[in-house]
Amino acid sequence: MYEFILKSHNGLRWIMLALLLFVIVRSWSAFAGKKPFGKLDNATGGALVGISHLQLLLGLILYFGLSPITEAAFADFGAAMKDKNLRFYAVEHILTMIIAVGLIQAGRIVSKKATDDAQKFRKMAIFTTGALILIISRMPHWKF
Repeated sequence: MYEFILKSHNGLRWIMLALLLFVIVRSWSAFAGKKPFGKLDNATGGALVGISHLQLLLGLILYFGLSPITEAAFADFGAAMKDKNLRFYAVEHILTMIIAVGLIQAGRIVSKKATDDAQKFRKMAIFTTGALILIISRMPHWKF
């Protein structure tokens, strides 16, 4: 079970990153080009929220139930804070990813509430760009 969830979590990140990059590029270019906010923009924004929530759920399952790394960290949290690898997974990775998913969700909410298309794209672009920066800063193992 652990291996399946871990591989799913690792694989889904690439799909999430691709969709996140698409939303960012589309949002910034549509904002600059003063394009209308259409069905594609609404659909990709919704898909990004859904995938990011699924990714977070898989991560939380690993964190609280299956990961031997977090199990080791929770066994002696004080010692884990002194170990760079354990601290990364026990605190830095999860906290940063929760904030990033929160930014993605907030971007969706504020963009849907915006009254004009330029503001929808601008808000979506700002929040998702912030999320991407956070995700890249604490994403482990840059391998496929």
